[in-house]
Amino acid sequence: MTIHNHDTDASTSDSVATDDSVGSMGRRDYLQTVAAAAAAVGIGTSATGSGAAETADTSLSIDERIEEHRTGDLAVVVENPDGSTVSDAKVSIAQQEHAFSFGTAVNADRLVNGTDPGDNYREYVPALFNTAVLGNHHKWRFWENNQQVADEATTWLLDQGLDMRGHVCLWGREDVAAIPDDIQTAIEERDAETIRERSMAHIEEIITHYGEDITDWDVVNEAMHVYQLQLGVYGDRIDTEEPWNGEVVPWTSPLLADWYEQAASVIEENDLDVGIAVNDFNQFPYAYTDNRYESEIEHINTDGAELDTLGLQAHIAARQGEFNSNDDPDGRIDADQVVSEINTWADHGARVKITEFDTYNGDDWNGDEERADVTENYLKGAFSHPGVDAFIMWGFWDGDHWEDEAPLFYEDWSQKPAYDVWTGLVYDEWWTDDSGTTDGSGTYATTAFLGDHEITVSTDSAETTETVSVSDASGTTTVTVTVEGDASAADDTQPPSVPANLTATDATPSSITVSWDGVTDNGTSGLDQYVVSVDGSPDQTVGVGMTTATIEGLSADSAYEIAVSAVDGAGNESEAATVSATTAASDDGTVGGDGDGGDGTDDEETPAGALVVDDYDGDPGWSSNRNDLGQWCGAGSFENGGGEVEDGALVLEYDNAGWFVEQIGQDVSEYSDLVMVLGGDDAHADEFLLDIGGVRGLLSRFTDDTIGSSASAVTVDMESAGIDPSTGGLSVRLNFWQGGSGTLEIEEIRFQ
Repeated sequence: MTIHNHDTDASTSDSVATDDSVGSMGRRDYLQTVAAAAAAVGIGTSATGSGAAETADTSLSIDERIEEHRTGDLAVVVENPDGSTVSDAKVSIAQQEHAFSFGTAVNADRLVNGTDPGDNYREYVPALFNTAVLGNHHKWRFWENNQQVADEATTWLLDQGLDMRGHVCLWGREDVAAIPDDIQTAIEERDAETIRERSMAHIEEIITHYGEDITDWDVVNEAMHVYQLQLGVYGDRIDTEEPWNGEVVPWTSPLLADWYEQAASVIEENDLDVGIAVNDFNQFPYAYTDNRYESEIEHINTDGAELDTLGLQAHIAARQGEFNSNDDPDGRIDADQVVSEINTWADHGARVKITEFDTYNGDDWNGDEERADVTENYLKGAFSHPGVDAFIMWGFWDGDHWEDEAPLFYEDWSQKPAYDVWTGLVYDEWWTDDSGTTDGSGTYATTAFLGDHEITVSTDSAETTETVSVSDASGTTTVTVTVEGDASAADDTQPPSVPANLTATDATPSSITVSWDGVTDNGTSGLDQYVVSVDGSPDQTVGVGMTTATIEGLSADSAYEIAVSAVDGAGNESEAATVSATTAASDDGTVGGDGDGGDGTDDEETPAGALVVDDYDGDPGWSSNRNDLGQWCGAGSFENGGGEVEDGALVLEYDNAGWFVEQIGQDVSEYSDLVMVLGGDDAHADEFLLDIGGVRGLLSRFTDDTIGSSASAVTVDMESAGIDPSTGGLSVRLNFWQGGSGTLEIEEIRFQ
């Protein structure tokens, strides 16, 4: 059933949309196995969230508040079975899940219907989110008419390890098929008794049906804005033109309090750990909502039930609203303003959740880059606020969104600029991935984001892995790991195996590319790197994840002996594998330069047959927002905004922030290498991420080429990197939220 998922959507179509142009993505390499690990070691998180209402200290910066409220100290103590501590043991900490809820609304039909778009949809939901809410199928009419779909979708999401919010027990809007037919008739006939009896019974039925599988329920949705159910009870006592002036005001009515009192009684009588929530829209920053919503919250707390969750929907439009209290369009407030707005609601005895975020009203935005910037502002503001427990999108894909304007994906599943913001923050900047060795007391100490973490400890003779929940932002979580052995590398004298099948795979007049089979370490310290030598002299080192290297700066039509050896963490080096190879002749048909530049310096040559994605020549140019393939391209969050084209290069000034995207939009399987011609001041390949075809990591992980002050080729062997170039809808993405600061100049991106 393709009923779009926003509460103000009037669509009731039962058709199922299909789309054969579904792209693919690499799922994040941490799977949703936290539930099983938690059960094994007795960890977990509270269903409804703990802690009282809390406002944010606005004298602190966003990053300072995140460090204070979203991270905790973690100490790993390594001991032998006899209780003696182990120094120099290797400790790796890999986060598995956030304590904070990062979620999305989900279409239950699409999730369970088995179509191709459904299959793709099912892959993305658990890959990008840890919390879900059904957009429609927990609403009263939907649930009574097709409970099986709601139950199947709920079960599937829980099985993937996601938490589930309940939306919604009651919603008094008549034009979106959310009210059962008999109740709609009762409203028209002003049959107050039927409305009361059926609504109370439904609250009990749906809450007890799901029990503690649901973390919290929106008992009544949008009482401040829609109130058809209450009209059926109070009739003309509600002024539909000026509801704030009627004899009965919907958001402070006795019936509203009675509904919440019923929910609280059901939860208490059945001994359920389930939260009670209120939910409404237009708090950012339309002033007319403030007093009304605050009076509704106080009314429920006083006359109905104590609220656990206060929901701010956060549907963000760029337009100027009639009741807008901000001189700028409401979507464009910065992260500090977001925090100030949340403070308005964070002192009412309940925890705050952003429940339905999106950026709609497309014609009023200055492009999707602006939407990405706004997403970043709201996400940072919410995550930094100590009173907020969740940030939930109201759909993430244009193919299933109430306005076809979801934050992360276009309808063909190509990624929007906000995708880089989401993944760059949630699963990179705010994600713990740390390693080191224990000190003389057998302890390795670090700071970790709150959530579940997998800790791996290795010594010279054993390795063990445990899962721990870091939940204390103000103290230290200490875990003691017992493992046999001593220092992880101290007694390792065994060199790794010799790399096998060393082969020259490509040659140009100035370079030779070689590849080999990866090896494993024969000792206990683990493989560390490969050393590539040319004619007996070391040329470069290659990380353990790579099995290819390109030797640059060679003479044309010349023979070389290339050797590759493996080195482990203890410094033991294997014997070298060798291969003889010859560079191509200088007249092999290259174009775009003569190799000398006429001034004695090397030009970066574009080989014949290469596919140029963008060469930043100003025509069509970066400012046109199209690359040389006619595809979308863009950048944002840099010190110089979206970057500037200068002297034939795109200049990106970064300081622990920035995203860059070049869409390719075609099969590039005939090419083996991604080549980026890069230069710049203080730019380093270990300061930003490369993301292509779902393969994601620091650029230094995929290449040993360095970035100098002058532009030169940085080559990524796609096969060795695990990139599938035959995948449609590819894009080249760079993410700069890694703590570095510098200027990167991109002269050209190509495949060859």
